[in-house]
Amino acid sequence: MISTPVKSQEPTQTAQFNLHNGFQFGDWAVLPLENRLTRGDKTVRLEPKVMQLLLVLIAQHDKPCTRSELLDQLWPSPETGESSLTRAISELRKALGDQRNPAQYIDTIQRIGYKAIAPIQPLKPAPIKSSEPDLKNFLSPNEEVVAMARYLLVRRNGLDIRRAIQLLREYLEHDPYHAQISAMLAYAESIIHLYSDDPAALHIRKAREQAHHALKLDGANGLAWAVLGSLAHQKWQWREALEQYERAYLYQSDDPIILHGYAELCLHLGRISQAQDLVRRGCRLEPLAASAHMVLGWMLLHGHEDQSRKELTKARQLGADTVFADNLECLLLHRAGWDERAVDRWADLNQQRQEESGWMWPKYLLDALIDTGPTASLVSNIRERVHLGQLDSGIAPFMLATAGAIDAAFDMTRPAVETRRFFIIDPWLKEMDAFRSDARFSRLLDQLGLRELASSAK
Repeated sequence: MISTPVKSQEPTQTAQFNLHNGFQFGDWAVLPLENRLTRGDKTVRLEPKVMQLLLVLIAQHDKPCTRSELLDQLWPSPETGESSLTRAISELRKALGDQRNPAQYIDTIQRIGYKAIAPIQPLKPAPIKSSEPDLKNFLSPNEEVVAMARYLLVRRNGLDIRRAIQLLREYLEHDPYHAQISAMLAYAESIIHLYSDDPAALHIRKAREQAHHALKLDGANGLAWAVLGSLAHQKWQWREALEQYERAYLYQSDDPIILHGYAELCLHLGRISQAQDLVRRGCRLEPLAASAHMVLGWMLLHGHEDQSRKELTKARQLGADTVFADNLECLLLHRAGWDERAVDRWADLNQQRQEESGWMWPKYLLDALIDTGPTASLVSNIRERVHLGQLDSGIAPFMLATAGAIDAAFDMTRPAVETRRFFIIDPWLKEMDAFRSDARFSRLLDQLGLRELASSAK
């Protein structure tokens, strides 16, 4: 972060003030929290990284900032070239209406770097505004695209994610130099295959390319680092995923998309409390995101079932109508006991979901749970359906462990691991207690490379 208290070296500018509250820089009023410059009736919006560059220069007003200092603070990625800084300086000068010779705002110190030279002072108190609505300060085009894309992406369904991808691609075709839009596109490409039948490999390659492009423009773009963390997570590269998410969180700890992905990784590593805290923050920051409340509902199954039910209700009210929501509801019904009312509700949900490979509660499982009869037919049924692609291999171990068929559950971890689907169902749930207490689970953690990172759920 930029140090906000600033004390100018000029005798007439000795008062300290907070940069982020805004300041006067020459003829321009600078509003950092809005990424905006104003002069009279003119308003210019800056990219967030360009505004950060201006703040760094102002923090050392009338003192040179070397290029290496600027790169270390603003573009720390080793993949970022000096072209990012050069472009940002050019954008800043363009916004200020400045020239290189003679410079009025940003002076170039040959072979060293740059310095801010226009006078700075606190903003004057704003005049009392009229009660008439202000129709001048619309969002800039890139802000509109980011806002619309976020709205579509947090809805977490295939159709809206495709719309977001199209919107972001169209913008980048005519203006490819916005790091956040590139990062948003990378994120959309990284999740679309989870909500469609598209081949994953093509989208993952595009996601990686866009994330690296965003980091070339802004090495401190948290969302781009989170996308790389998500891609590592999908490949079960746990340590790399954790490092990328920690970096993403350091740069943008208030981005609900980052918090969502980081929380899911922590959950898979058995860091239950940390996962719950992260996704709770995400829900507070983006309270209308159905997907975030759905994820929180799953995580609250660990010790907070009443709250889990409330989060499921919120998610449904916000439009969540997916197999994940119905799976969660049936898991809560299972914990409460399969009374007649619960079975009737299950029948309604099963009618809708029975053909989906992600459905955790098919009739053959419920028969085994309610009738408490032999599980041999259940085991053969699950094996056959996984083999035919009618049941997600990541769900099979959970179903078998829940029914008490522990040996079969471990046997079915093999196809799950081969397809990298074992952790689609949280292995730290209490339904998996017997599975986790078996010595084979410890060996499984070693096989997956989780021994040092995973811990037992509380």
